[in-house]
Amino acid sequence: MKRNKILALVLALLLICGTFAACGNDSGSSTASTPASKADDGASTPESAPADGGNDAAPSNTTLTVNAAMEPTGLNTLNATYSIEFSIFRHLYENLYVLNDEDQPVPGAAETVDINEDKSVFTFHLREDGKWTNGDPVTANDFSFAWQQALNPDVAADYGYFLYFIKNAEPFFKGECTWEEVGVKVIDDLTLEVTLDHPIPYAEFLFSFGTLCPINQKFYEEVGADKYSTEAEYFCTNGPFQLTEWNHDSNILMVKNNDFHGADEVQVEEINWKIITDAQAALTEFLSGGLDMVNLSNGELISQAEAQGYEIQSYSDGSAFYIYFNHSNQYLQNANLRKALALGFDKEGMIQAVYQNANQPMTSFTCPAVTGYDGNTTFQSGLEAWNNGEALTPKNGDPEAAKKYLETALSELGCTVEDLSANLSIDCGDSQIAGNEAAYYQEQWRQNLGIEVTVNPMPTKQGSANRKNGNYVMSLTGWGPDYDDPMSFLDLWVSDGGNNQTFYASEAYDKLIADATMETDFAKRQEIFYEAEKLIVEDLPVAPSYWRFPSYALSEHVAGGVHRSVFQGIDLVHVTLK
Repeated sequence: MKRNKILALVLALLLICGTFAACGNDSGSSTASTPASKADDGASTPESAPADGGNDAAPSNTTLTVNAAMEPTGLNTLNATYSIEFSIFRHLYENLYVLNDEDQPVPGAAETVDINEDKSVFTFHLREDGKWTNGDPVTANDFSFAWQQALNPDVAADYGYFLYFIKNAEPFFKGECTWEEVGVKVIDDLTLEVTLDHPIPYAEFLFSFGTLCPINQKFYEEVGADKYSTEAEYFCTNGPFQLTEWNHDSNILMVKNNDFHGADEVQVEEINWKIITDAQAALTEFLSGGLDMVNLSNGELISQAEAQGYEIQSYSDGSAFYIYFNHSNQYLQNANLRKALALGFDKEGMIQAVYQNANQPMTSFTCPAVTGYDGNTTFQSGLEAWNNGEALTPKNGDPEAAKKYLETALSELGCTVEDLSANLSIDCGDSQIAGNEAAYYQEQWRQNLGIEVTVNPMPTKQGSANRKNGNYVMSLTGWGPDYDDPMSFLDLWVSDGGNNQTFYASEAYDKLIADATMETDFAKRQEIFYEAEKLIVEDLPVAPSYWRFPSYALSEHVAGGVHRSVFQGIDLVHVTLK
């Protein structure tokens, strides 16, 4: 199908979007995986906020005003999952390691780090000038306490499993040992010894991850776990900025923390995050001078910004977007139906019709930005070489193969296409662009397979809750890498993974990830990852769609210092202003 015909089709579908529900608002396309984690916009976005972000005060010359394309689902470091949340944490907290402008981990709250010869024991020596916003000194216990909470089953941290690289962390989570047996030892107020379960090449990245942020135990217990980090007065942080206002669905205001040890290097006095979920409204606000940075999620928005003379900047944020399959569903538990749906749409056509930007069709699961074991090539290039020079999954789908898989699925399920049409649905965000994307899949399945799939737009929080509770059939979402290693993507689908909400479970896949976890020969380890990628294509916990390459524009107020990359969605700490 020619591009102009696809565009016309999508536009026609939008005219009848009201039959689905409110197809609402256009958001800039997530954090995961940031670490971006769960990608936080484009695939699923919350209800719209006023274009002015609810903040009528004129910004000063030292205020940076940026757009957050969604209301955070929460800003408790123990429970956060979306990339915008982890981006905000980067400004409020300082981990033992932080990422520099080259996305490499360097000591942060730790002034120095001693690592033993086989890299299984890290001894952190904390800065003497580390201070919480309530005046308390930052101590080794603040990290130990935070990690104990993250591994507390009652807290139910989605990213609790990220700490399993620490000795006995997983047995502690399962109730099989005490905290004293976990490899986290507070030697004194400024010394923390961490023993790993086994050496891993990306341990420093994990220490920089948002779930491993410190928590002031005294403050946490004073305000209570239920209130902690839910409103501005319930935050106690140790980073370059402190949160002073959180007007939900409107704006988040943070001010420079003058007690931060690196405060002299921070020029910006305030960062105002305006929550504007509609991408067109955000661009309008930017063009009127109300924002200093705006995401441009599709070609139309890019063209509008270019027409006003703005330079467009693009980067890979590493996020992968896909269609979640609920493997507990009576129809989608059938592998041949999943294959029919996954091959029944044109990924490249979707990007051209909906996004019209630099996004790339997913041909495997791990994003192209992840490097290979030798540090000289990408994991993706190695994967395709291993697969006889071919992509694992086609860019343009394969309608003929999809029809054959559907025929087999109907026979195995003992049902008809009409039965599928009556029972298959896909959840998406309530932004316009999310609705466009879902409508595209809907029409492709109608044309190529004869299946009528219902589209269910909804706010991000509802879509996230539905996936967690298994209350969905298919759902649009995404994932961004948390560190530069294939494991950041591939351990997502282990049977008991905290972020595996597809209900996919495979002993073979679990074994591959377990073997890769323990393998010390990096070349062999990468071969195991190749096998895991192949199994994803065969089993399809999700239907891959696209890798995101976001675009954005900056106002003349910004002189430099904005850092956006695969592993740091937004870092504004060292922005300079005119």
